[in-house]
Formats: sequence, structure tokens, C-alpha cells
Amino acid sequence: MDHGQHNEGSVSGFSTNAQLAQAPNDTSSPLAATHIHMKSPLNRRTIQSNMLDTYSLPSFPTRRECTDNDPRYGQRYIMTVCKAFMSFGAPTHRLERYMQSTAETLAIGLDSFYLPGCMVLSFSDPVKGSSEVRLVRCSEALHLNKLIDIHAVHKAVIRKQILTDQAINRLGQISSRSETYPQWLRVLLFGLTSLCFGPISYGARPIDLPIVFTPATLVGFLQLVIAPRSELYGYVFEITAAILVSCLGRAFGSISWGSDSMFCFSAISQASIVLLLPGFTITMSALELQSKNMVSGAVRMVYAIIYTLFLAFGFMVGSAIYGAIDKNATSATTCSDEWPFWWQIAFVVPFTVFFVLLNGGSWTKMPRMVVVTTAGWVVNHFSFQQFQSNTQIPQVLGALTVGLLSNLYSRLRQGLAIAIMHPAIYIQVPGSFAASGSLLSGLSIADLINHKSTDASTELAGNHTSPSTLIASPMLDAGVSMIEIAVSMTIGLSVSALVVYPFRRRTGKSGIFSL
Repeated sequence: MDHGQHNEGSVSGFSTNAQLAQAPNDTSSPLAATHIHMKSPLNRRTIQSNMLDTYSLPSFPTRRECTDNDPRYGQRYIMTVCKAFMSFGAPTHRLERYMQSTAETLAIGLDSFYLPGCMVLSFSDPVKGSSEVRLVRCSEALHLNKLIDIHAVHKAVIRKQILTDQAINRLGQISSRSETYPQWLRVLLFGLTSLCFGPISYGARPIDLPIVFTPATLVGFLQLVIAPRSELYGYVFEITAAILVSCLGRAFGSISWGSDSMFCFSAISQASIVLLLPGFTITMSALELQSKNMVSGAVRMVYAIIYTLFLAFGFMVGSAIYGAIDKNATSATTCSDEWPFWWQIAFVVPFTVFFVLLNGGSWTKMPRMVVVTTAGWVVNHFSFQQFQSNTQIPQVLGALTVGLLSNLYSRLRQGLAIAIMHPAIYIQVPGSFAASGSLLSGLSIADLINHKSTDASTELAGNHTSPSTLIASPMLDAGVSMIEIAVSMTIGLSVSALVVYPFRRRTGKSGIFSL
């Protein structure tokens, strides 16, 4: 008897058959109503479903709720994406804004402070009334493909299309990817990129191109192979490269063919070290200062100026060394004959291709980069012919053209403007720097050291100028020229961003990835 009651009366705590039989005629009783409705199979299933709804199991949080509600995932993602942005070429003057918008999306209290190569992140917990400070440090470089992929992950997190732990895994996979091309090929791409700068910016002739390629490839080998493996040599790489290139360039330029030089000294020496010029670095510093990031902008600008002075000093020393060896060394600062416009513009497309491949870009983005780079260079070139007395106006117009085309592409096609801008900005800096003649101004000081320059000696004696002041003047001119280029390009880029993005919603946006 007890066994039967156990089998029939203890199912999920519901009423037993014996209890239902006690009041068969009492229709007002809930037990009778239940007995009546359970006569049909359909009603039995209905009442069982209602009972299961009443006694439903507790709901567990989903994976998204777990990751979104746990601040550790959000903090780890912010540190990971911050390091990725800094490592692969994101616009530094907007980094703090990117981190702030990410923290707002993930509901995390955050204060950030950026310095070149370093980001200080302070995570606050209003419930506990505590804060945690984290320091993110890395070496800053440029890799176009990785930058585009990282931006795609960042945009997906901002739009809540993927979870933060998934984003962390994807960022780790992107950052750990090996270089697109082997190291020996990147050294050759370094030489080919510098070779294209010879005709574009420095008037190199066809006979000069093989000579430009040789020292440029040597500089690429020193930068990509030797400097990363030797910490001590990395400290003096810029000076030694400038000394070596200027010495070799003056040696080739001193080879005579009849009454004229066979090779162009200025094109060989300047084009070989053109990729070492900190034009993009000092442009970023001016943008940071304009964005009221005073500390990072000032630090980066001082570094770029000192870096330029290193190159100018090395250029002067290398020229003086060969001048001491060869008393008939050339002192020509321009090439003997100038080739037409088609010769210059023919190398704009090859430069863009080699530059993109050197910095890890992909072939799919190549056509739009070629269009933007060519348009910016053409505007800069023809405006310089119109305003030869003022080199700042062509720089502003060229940067404005680059900024407008890149930002319009980003807004209409949802692309990454900063990746499109890189080759277009790089191609304008050497031409502007060459127009000022700042790097070759140290050649007169080298001739003075070798007692070959009568003009410098006359100036030294007539104005009672000390030798140290006369030597420092050309190097300071190089630093001032870099500042002028940076300010001019900053104005053009800022105006272009204002024209394309006059008003922009701040909620749910991943930020303007542009200069």
C-alpha cells in the first residue's frame, strides 16, 4: 500500500489520485477541476505545461552577460587593443579618445594619459571606491595589414558584435602573425622605395638609379637586420647611416665624364636616406599639439628635431670625410640636367607599391592608395611651381587633397583613412624637405673644414662668427624646415577632417581613424 502511494503520489509534488477521488462531485474545488480537465490527453498536456511554467528552473546568465558584467575582461581588452594600436601605426593624437569610447561601451571607468611609446591607464571602481593603474609600453611601428584588422576587431567590439574575450583572442592572433614578406625581400623593397624617391623629389636621372639603389639597400640592411640585433648600434644607427651614405654619394658624384660629373651627388645621397627622415613623426607631433596633447606632442617634436639634427650632422661629417680624401670632390647641390614631368610622375605608382609592401600592406587596398598618393603629389608639384617663394602653401594644399580623398573614402566606403594616407604623406615630406635645401646646407661647412670654401671663410672673418656657430646654423635650418613641414601638413589634414566630419555622433562610434 505504501509502495503504491509512493509511486502515484510523489510526482513533482502534485496531487495524488486518491486525493482527486475524495471530491469528485465538488466542481468548485481546484482538485475536481483538475480531475475534470485531465480526462483528455490535450488538457493533460496543457495542465502539465502550466505546472512546469509555475515551477520553472532558475535561468543562468549567458556568455555575453558573464563577459560584459565582469570588468576583468573589459580591462584586459582595453590594454590589449591599446598596445595593438600603438604597435602598428594608429593615429596617436586620437588614442586617448579611442580608449575612452571603448571604456564607455564596456561600462568601465577609465582615465588615460598617453606618452610616446607608453599609455597610462587608470581603471576606477565606483562601487568599491578604488582604482587600479596599469602601464602599457611597446615600440611604435607601422604595419598596414595588421592595423586594418585590429581596427575591424575594435569596431566589432564597439558595436557589440563580438564578445571581449573573443576580441582578445583575435587581437593576439593578429599581433603574433609573422611578417608578410621575408627579411631579405624587405631589404630589397627598402632600396626600391628609396630609388623611386630619386626622380620624384631629387631630380635623379636614369644613370643615377642603380647608384641610388646600392647605398639605399645598405641602409635598409643596417636598419632591418643589424640595428634590431645590436642595441648599442641601434643608438648610433642614424648618424652612421648618414655618414656612410653622404661619403659614398660624394664619391660617386665626383666621378667625372668629360667636363661634367657622371652621377648626381645630391640625388644619390639624399634619396638613399630618405626613409630615415622623421617627417611622419613630426607631423604626428604637430597633430598632438593641435589636439591639446601637450606632453606627448612636445616630447615627440623634440625627438623629431634632434633626430633631424643627427642626420644633418652625419651628412656633413660624411661629406667632410670624403672631401679630405679627394681634393677634387664635387660640391654640386643639384643635378646637371633636369628631366621632364613625365619622368617624375612615372615613379609615383612604383613608390606606392613598394612602400605599401614594405610596411605590410595588401594588394587589395593598393588601387585606392595609388589614387590618393598620385593626387596629393600632383597638387603639391604644380602648386609649388605656382608658389615658389612660399613652400608652405604647396604643403598645405597637398595635405588637404590627401585628407579629403582619404576621409571621403573612409566615410563612404567604411574604410580606414589612416592606412590610405600613409604613402601619400610620406611622398610629400622628402620633396618639401628637398625644396628647402636643408640637408645639403652642411656641404658648405664640409668644404670649410677642408679649406675649399672661400665664401664661408669670408663670412666667418667678416662677421666675426665663431666656427661652432657657423657649423650649427645648417643643422638648425634642417630642424626648422621639419617644423614648417609639420605645421603646414597639420593644417591641411585638420581642415580636411573638419570638412568631411563637421558633426559626428559620439555614442556607439569607434572614432575617426584619420590624421
